[in-house]
Amino acid sequence: MSSINRPLADPHMTFDLARQLDELRREEAYQRSGRAGRTLAKQGRLRVVLVAAAEGVLLGTQQADSPMTVQVFEGGLRWRDEGGEHELRRGELLFFATGMAEDIRATSDSAVLLTVSAVGDDFQPGESEASASGPAS
Repeated sequence: MSSINRPLADPHMTFDLARQLDELRREEAYQRSGRAGRTLAKQGRLRVVLVAAAEGVLLGTQQADSPMTVQVFEGGLRWRDEGGEHELRRGELLFFATGMAEDIRATSDSAVLLTVSAVGDDFQPGESEASASGPAS
């Protein structure tokens, strides 16, 4: 479902993550590449993004210009940073300060919830809170 057809910033929003994940895994992007994402909520600088990734899929490198959290509710992730190699498993939450994580890869079919704060050109004060940004990838 495109962001343009759903609210991104209502005062109260509830998400059925299992249903959202099922929809993501049916999308053409997931079928083609083994990964797909969807912005669930966007208000001010805050973004909440659901990401589905198939086992072994490389999600890439994440340059965090501001703090973020990564919560795994299915599967797991492995990545490298200046401190070495790390794993995040189902039920774990990572607070990721400013920095870079490289070679982020799903260790099994995975679902993660990212909470990020927009920086730079990604946020313009006064932007429409309900504007559609499209699904994250």
